[in-house]
Amino acid sequence: MFGFAGNRRLKSWLVTLTVIFLTTLSSPALAAGDLSSGPAKFAPQQSAIEYYLELVEQLDVTTAINKSVFYSGPGNRKLAEIYAIAEDKTTLEMTPGGKQLDDQRLFEQGSPLTPAQATQVWGRLSQRYAQQAAGDVFCFVTGARPTGVFTTVELPELKKNKKVGNIYNVSRL
Repeated sequence: MFGFAGNRRLKSWLVTLTVIFLTTLSSPALAAGDLSSGPAKFAPQQSAIEYYLELVEQLDVTTAINKSVFYSGPGNRKLAEIYAIAEDKTTLEMTPGGKQLDDQRLFEQGSPLTPAQATQVWGRLSQRYAQQAAGDVFCFVTGARPTGVFTTVELPELKKNKKVGNIYNVSRL
C-alpha cells in the first residue's frame, strides 16, 4: 500500500520518523529561528488584512505534477502530512509560501487578524494552491465541513482546473 510493498516494519519505522519530523517542524523554537516567521510589518495606513491579502498573492505555492495533497476535517492535516512525506508529495503548508503563512499562526491568540479574516487569507492561498495543481491530486477530507475552505474554495477550483486529472479521496493510510 502506497509503495511500501507490505513491509510492516519499514512502514512502522517510516511513520515513527514522520511523526518525529512533523513534531520538530511544528516546534516554536524552529519557527522562531526562521526569518519568515517574525511578526508582520505593515506599511503606514495599511491594515493587517490588506497586508496579508497582498502577501498571499506573492507567496510560492507551486508543486510538481501529481504531487498536490489537500486536507480538511478533524485530524486530516496530520494524515495528509504523513502521506505527503511518505509518498514524496506536498501539502500547502509544505510549500515555501504555505510554510511562511503557517508560521504566522494567524488563527492563534495574538494574531492581528480575526478568525474570519484569517480564513479569508488562507482561503485565497488555498485557491491559488488548487489553481496551480496538475495531474492527480490526493485529498484527506473525511469529516470536512460543507462550509469549509476545501468544499467551498479548493474543490471547485480543482474541478475547474484543466491541468488536474483525478481527484482522489484518501480516507486512511
